[in-house]
Amino acid sequence: PTGTKPPTGTKPPTGTKPPGPSPKPATKPPVVAPAKCDFTNVVITELASPEESLAKYIELYFLDKNCKGEEITEEIKVISYGPGDCEPSNIDVALKGQTIREDGFFTICNSASAETYYGRGECTMVGGLTSPANLRGTETIAIVDIEEKVIDIFGVPCTDPDPDNKQYFVHGRVVRKPSVWLPSPEYNRKNYRVFPGCGQEVGPEGMDINEWKKVQGPVCAPEHTILITEIVDLDVDSDTEVPRYVELYAPRKRDRGMGFDHDLKLVIFHSDFLEPNWPSAVPIDYMPENGFLVVCNEAASGEYGSKCAIVSDKIAGPANSNGNDQIALISGDEKGWFVVDIYGVIGEDGYDTDHEFLNSRVIRKLHVTETVATWSKDDWQVCKSDIPDPNKWDSDECGGAEDAPSLAPTDSPTPESQKDCQFFFSELSDVRGIPFIEIKSTCPGVTITRDLIVVSWKEHGLSCDVSLKGMVVPDDGFIIICANKYQHNQEFGGNFDYVAGKWRDLSVCDIEDYLLLAGNGFNSYAIKDSDAGCDKSDCVGSNCHSGCGDKYLDIYGYPGSSLAYTDHVYDECRAVRKMNYPYGQSPFIPDMWEVICLSFSFNTQPGEECDPRVWKEVPLVLFFTEFCDPEDDKSKRMIELYSPNKRDYKIEHDLIVMKYEGTSPYPSYAFQSLKGQVVDGKGYVVMCMNWYSYGRDTCTLITGYNGITSFSGTEHFALAGCEFPSNDCECIDMYGSPGLDARGKPQDFSDGKAFRLRTVPAPRKIFDIGHWVVVDEITADQCGAGKSPPPVSPPVGPPIYGKGKGKGKGKYWRE
Repeated sequence: PTGTKPPTGTKPPTGTKPPGPSPKPATKPPVVAPAKCDFTNVVITELASPEESLAKYIELYFLDKNCKGEEITEEIKVISYGPGDCEPSNIDVALKGQTIREDGFFTICNSASAETYYGRGECTMVGGLTSPANLRGTETIAIVDIEEKVIDIFGVPCTDPDPDNKQYFVHGRVVRKPSVWLPSPEYNRKNYRVFPGCGQEVGPEGMDINEWKKVQGPVCAPEHTILITEIVDLDVDSDTEVPRYVELYAPRKRDRGMGFDHDLKLVIFHSDFLEPNWPSAVPIDYMPENGFLVVCNEAASGEYGSKCAIVSDKIAGPANSNGNDQIALISGDEKGWFVVDIYGVIGEDGYDTDHEFLNSRVIRKLHVTETVATWSKDDWQVCKSDIPDPNKWDSDECGGAEDAPSLAPTDSPTPESQKDCQFFFSELSDVRGIPFIEIKSTCPGVTITRDLIVVSWKEHGLSCDVSLKGMVVPDDGFIIICANKYQHNQEFGGNFDYVAGKWRDLSVCDIEDYLLLAGNGFNSYAIKDSDAGCDKSDCVGSNCHSGCGDKYLDIYGYPGSSLAYTDHVYDECRAVRKMNYPYGQSPFIPDMWEVICLSFSFNTQPGEECDPRVWKEVPLVLFFTEFCDPEDDKSKRMIELYSPNKRDYKIEHDLIVMKYEGTSPYPSYAFQSLKGQVVDGKGYVVMCMNWYSYGRDTCTLITGYNGITSFSGTEHFALAGCEFPSNDCECIDMYGSPGLDARGKPQDFSDGKAFRLRTVPAPRKIFDIGHWVVVDEITADQCGAGKSPPPVSPPVGPPIYGKGKGKGKGKYWRE
């Protein structure tokens, strides 16, 4: 009948609609705007300047994955500085309107004919024979933005075309190390492999256009001549430990009293082994003024005392051979090495051979003054039961050795008595307009009889110098050069230090020279030995006169050039030598130094204040500043730490971030070591889950999805000084209270973030929630990785609280 319902369980007739509300029309998915490319995130990866004139190119790589295949819409260009030019050429290559390759590379060739060498389609654009791409191998190349600010650079402007200037690549190439991802507006030569280096030219067949991979640098012999002159293994049957040592000698005067910028090591090849014993290798990076460096075992150190320059405690080391091994100076490491000088035959056990020295003393013959990579018995004398003479090489006859004289300065010092007197910069300061240079000497109280001068190189090719000859080194071993003695005394007057039972006035300026320090902060400085000419050397052999020239005992910067356009400028800052390098070094090694600037914070940070006549370690200050757990994208969880007193600083000590979960009072297995990581140029260390979270320019390291950044927001975190997690670690900074359940407590930052108040810029071993702000319901774009947190707004009217979500949050004032 009409109006009746179908029986229960039956379907409605075909074509009829079931009862209920009408369905809503389908909604269209939201249109997602394409990600925007960061065109300024670009680096120079290769410069090719082969002898073939039409095969040159500049290779760039855009790091932002959103740039692949995109048209460049920003005003960026490639510029060049000619050799010796301090201003860029007016001819550049504009990149706007060009299209980046799908693999992220952008290669500018000097000629369309370059593709006949490298293949069709490899050149992204042709710059022409008058463009920066027509590389000569002597210029500085940079990428700049619309405001002419440098994005990335290879080379130092104003640099002359000298094959020894470390950026010379005529008939060669420059390759950026793949480990150096970030663009840098300041040049660091250690970030690149530069050919030809030591004559190893590279043609088109040696280039790898539109590829960026690790390459072996030029394999060059050391620039310095270092010889093995004596090996001692006497009294092998003694009941006590055997005093053993290896003596090294630099025959050229210009190679003494300075550090080496070369990967030189003293090694041992045990028995018939074909590879060195790497764990016991002894780095050789410095040669004392007297020309000798003696590497002793511990027993020899007790026997010969100060005559040992290096004491090796490795039982299997080169200073502890029992006579059947091969002792060698090599250059390189496990990945690649070659022999510089050697005693013995690699692969041949020394027993019952011509090179066995069991219970013997080995002496190099005096006429062999050049390094020898293949051993010959005619070059050596093996003496049984002889008398050692460390730090002497004046006889190659058995029994001809005598006790070496003391090298301590006498009452009437001479240049020869000062051979072991070292002079090096320990601080260069340009803070508050009171510049000074601090030089450390290892011979306090002596009159300087050597012709030593301090020279400064300024902008526009200017230079000044001041002589140290004739002055008496103060009793504290420091020489201070200031611009104005009165101002220096006013700034540091009243500062005293109590050392060895005496009070020292730290405000004393020993030499006043305004012109030397004019432009300080941008000047390069060196301590030069003008007595180092080859005609005054006692060197013997044909290699004595090679490479004669100025000898620098120590240097900060570059000879003949200012620090402008480099990352070593210390304008309104201080450059402090690290305590690990108490000796002069030439050429300049930036890793030996750190630049510390004033933070102008209420609390002065360690190392900010200048300390003339004091040389001490500047401790790293590091603490947590933010934890972020965005509710919309958990892959963008991150932990941020900040250092107020270090920039571009490599962490060299054992330092880890530990995590405590739940109510456990013990740290979990998940931790992150910071040793070897670098505090960035803004002072941050940012730990991300992956590189794509915030980009390589923000993330210092990635922890992965099971690492320290895999958290829920209810954990406790500690920054500690140790190698592995333990409650015995030295706690430096703490977020949370291990052993307590943090869920629902004020520290809980689930789906939100916690950031440290800027009014508490220091680590705290005991957690105080009053030093932090916790914010609910944060999205990934609100995480402040690598950025200063916003100031907390003061209360206006009645307080407005966050939702809280039942966790006790929202207690902090919000707008």
